[in-house]
Parts: sequence; structure tokens; C-alpha cells
Amino acid sequence: MEGGRTIDYEPGLDGLRAVSVIGVLLFHACATSSLEGWVRGGNLGVSVFFTLSGFLITSILVAEHQRAGRIDLGRFWTRRIRRLVPASFAVIVAVIALSNTSLLAARSTDAIAATWSVTNWHVIAGGDDRLLQTIVGPLGPTWSLAVEEQLYVLLVVAVVAIGRSNAPRRNLAVVFSIVVTTSVVLANTVSSWSPRLEFGTDVRAAEVAIGGLLALGVTRWRAQLHARASLVDLSGAAAVAILLGLFLAADYSPPWLLHGGFSVVALVSGTAIAGVLAHGHCHRLLAARPMVAVGRWSYAIYLVHWPLFLVLTPERTGLDGVALVVGKCTLALVVAVVLHLGVERPARRLDVPARTAIIAWLGAAVAITVVAATTLG
Repeated sequence: MEGGRTIDYEPGLDGLRAVSVIGVLLFHACATSSLEGWVRGGNLGVSVFFTLSGFLITSILVAEHQRAGRIDLGRFWTRRIRRLVPASFAVIVAVIALSNTSLLAARSTDAIAATWSVTNWHVIAGGDDRLLQTIVGPLGPTWSLAVEEQLYVLLVVAVVAIGRSNAPRRNLAVVFSIVVTTSVVLANTVSSWSPRLEFGTDVRAAEVAIGGLLALGVTRWRAQLHARASLVDLSGAAAVAILLGLFLAADYSPPWLLHGGFSVVALVSGTAIAGVLAHGHCHRLLAARPMVAVGRWSYAIYLVHWPLFLVLTPERTGLDGVALVVGKCTLALVVAVVLHLGVERPARRLDVPARTAIIAWLGAAVAITVVAATTLG
């Protein structure tokens, strides 16, 4: 398949990405523009990303295992590096540069944690005393990217290990079910501190695992999905409507969400994904060209939006409220498109050996670490 794809491309899933990133974008834009009560649940867009990532990565790994009888780990990690690292590192370098001026104030530990994909645990380790500096700092949103990348490693290990068993799909489904259960239990026992329950990899693993279970279900019951396409499509449309309602009305990190509610949101996200796969009205709505375009830019949008929002303060711009939200979102979109076209897309098209990609990633990460440690406080 084109671009080394192992599963079919579904444009509606890019549309779902667009819905998710728009929720996050508006949540942060309003919160920094004197409109704190607007789109107050938009942070749940991150949960949708988790479930969608679990679905896609599991689908890719299972399809490759079925086709070739094994997982080419070098190829997998090369794709991940090309997909995620260049754009991420470009933004981290830009944040380091701007933090050597008065525009931003990232600390060296923030940049290093983002570089090595451990921002979530960096935030947790910082505790209450440093919470406003770590999570609200320019690289704070990279916590979710860290969670995903940590879970990618565990997911690959699980698929490779279980792939050698007699019933790999069944055993993988059992593992995913255990992960969901354990994650919910931990969310109710491991801590009463909200950041630990929001940013911990272990308590957020259920959302990725539910995406994985959906991928296994679609692989096993694809014919039944198509046979009941109308019902699945209707359910998917209802799930998208529920997500939009949560983005608009849900409070930020209420107790029900922190103590197992993320898994409920993941079930809604999974229903929306299934609705897209039914190729009905839900798919056609989300597969509209503007939605697909924003979905393709969603990673770049997520990377650039928060540092930009911190630069575009009411004091610097002379704007506030709706006008400032519009200005922030517009500039974030423009910068994201530049990042996508100039860095992200060319990097994804590179054809390099796995060893070269891994060495380049490690070398760049070490270089950024040194620069951050020597230039930032």
C-alpha cells in the first residue's frame, strides 16, 4: 500500500481527529482569553486521541502479524520516529530559543522531559509546588504525547510476545481487558491527587486499551459490522454528539472523570470510531475535506498551539475575549500548517534504515538535552 500502509486509510478518522484537536484548541484558547467557562471540557479531546491511537496502532500491528507472521520492529519504530519526532523536536527547539527571551519561560527540566517523552511523570514528580510551572509551562501539553509513546512501547511488547501464542488475538484481548480493569482500579486507589490521576500512564492506559479492543473486534467481526451498518452509523453519530456535548459542558477533571470516567469517554470514542467504519452519514460528515485537512494537521496543531497561546497574551496583543480566541486559533492553524508542510510531511516521506533513524533520534535528543541544560534555568 502507498506509504507503507498496513491498513486502509479512513478519512473519517482524520475528521474525528479534527473534532478532538478543535476541542483542545478552544479549551486552551478560551482559558487564556478571559473565557474560562467556555468549552470547559475540551481537554477531553486528548482522551479521544488516546483511544484512536490504541485502535490504529493495534490495527497496524495485528494486520502486519497476520500478513507476515511477525512484527518488523525496526520498520515500526522507524515509522513512529518519522511520524512524531521531527515536528516535536522542532517545537521543543523553538520553545528553548523563545525561553531565552522574555516571550516564554520553559525551564531546562521541562525541555528535557519533553525531549525524552516523560513530561507526564515530570509533572507528577514536580508536585503542587511546581504544578503551574510544569503543566502550564510552554511544553506542558506534551504530557499526553509522553503517555502515548510510553504505551506504544508496552503495546508493541505485548503484541510481539502474545503473537507467539496459539491464540494471539484472544490472548491480546484478555491482556487489554486486564489493562482496562487494572487502570480503573488504580484510578480509584493509587492516589487522591488530581494530577496523578490525570497524567499517570497507568491510570490513562485504559483509554488506549479500549481502542485496542475495538481494533480486535473490528478484525474479528467486520462482516457483522457491515451487516448492521445503519445501527452502527447511528450510534457513531450519537457518540460524536455526546463528545461535542462533553467538550462544551463537562467541567475540567471532575471526580467522576478521574476515578474511571476516562474509560467511559473511551467507550464513547470507540463508538464514534466504529460509526466512521460503517461508512454511513457519520463517516461522510467527518470525511468532509475541511475536517480531513484539520485532522491531518492535528499533530502539528497540538504541538504549536500552547506555546503560541502563552506568547499571545492580552497585554501583548491588546485583545481579549472572543477576538483573542479567534486570533490565537488562526495563528495556531497557520503555524501548524507551516510545520506540517515544512517538517512533518517531508519527514514522514523519508526512506531511511531503522538504525539510521534511531541513531538520528538519539543524537538529536542528546543535543537538545545539552542545549536545554546549558541555556535554560
